[in-house]
Amino acid sequence: MGRRSFLSAMAVAGSLPVLSAAEADDAIGVNPQIAQQWAIFRSKYFRPDGRIVDTGNSGESHSEGQGYGMLFSAAAGDRTAFEAIWVWARTNLQHKDDALFSWRYLDGHNPPVADKNNATDGDLLIALGLAWAGKRWKRADFIQDAMDIYGDVLKLMTKTVGPYTVLLPGAVGFLTKDAVTLNLSYYVMPSLMQAFALTGDAQWTKVMGDGLKIIAKGRFGEWKLPPDWLSINLHTNAFSIAKGWPPRFSYDAIRVPLYLAWAHMLTPDLQADFARFWNHFGASALPGWVDLTNGARSPYNAPPGYLAVASCTGLASAGELPTLDHAPDYYSAALTMLAYIARNQGDGM
Repeated sequence: MGRRSFLSAMAVAGSLPVLSAAEADDAIGVNPQIAQQWAIFRSKYFRPDGRIVDTGNSGESHSEGQGYGMLFSAAAGDRTAFEAIWVWARTNLQHKDDALFSWRYLDGHNPPVADKNNATDGDLLIALGLAWAGKRWKRADFIQDAMDIYGDVLKLMTKTVGPYTVLLPGAVGFLTKDAVTLNLSYYVMPSLMQAFALTGDAQWTKVMGDGLKIIAKGRFGEWKLPPDWLSINLHTNAFSIAKGWPPRFSYDAIRVPLYLAWAHMLTPDLQADFARFWNHFGASALPGWVDLTNGARSPYNAPPGYLAVASCTGLASAGELPTLDHAPDYYSAALTMLAYIARNQGDGM
């Protein structure tokens, strides 16, 4: 498909770029670096029962983490780990009345899953992991499981807001009579592309295209960055930083340029603004967060996972990615693993 932006591809071809079967196989081929980094991730965050542990949040687990674990193990060709992670997620988090997943598991609590609300990014990551595993190991059941999840995401997690079809972050808590709240990092574009490739449902093109428009428009502050949480007024369609969350570009939104670059959707204008932010601080002083209303920065620097994102998205010189040995916790390690996979997939297409 090449490295053309998503919008350019739409203009030239008149449709969304889709991973062909050959491209998908290449994209998930076992790269020695990915296998090596997965071994580190597995040793630190994978438990024998298949649970991925968030070491930065008191050892809890999430649908997001299970999805990342499924992606990473599939990319590394680790079938044993993949199947354990999937069985754990299906057994402990998947809903009985739909194919989506409760977002959090608290080890040692009774019950460990008290909040049945889903997190749409976790659902999309799990589905993408299943799709990759189904192709790698020729498992039609994994493909069907992925399609079931995608079907319920489309049915339950999308809503028309003015001219946009938006992707809700979860079933509960993000929609009022006046506004909808979105998390732009939940637009896991490679997974949305996979949903379209598997199902052929044109609604996915609307979700992706509108997602790109929202990301382009929903940016604030000196560096024109997306907030972790964005609000769209249901009456006026006006965009604003969502109330109830810190007005920051932070640990959620750092994934926006990563997912866009991975899917070849990072337009030059967006890349330039992300790069301007990066270059203002430089690698040695990049903040963990920046306040989009007043420019204040975190009192600590960003973890190595941020540096991996900047490198693989072209925001910094494309040198060696940091290894997971340097990751302070699960999330920084996950960002770094995603950067390895995104870079490898891009090089192989």
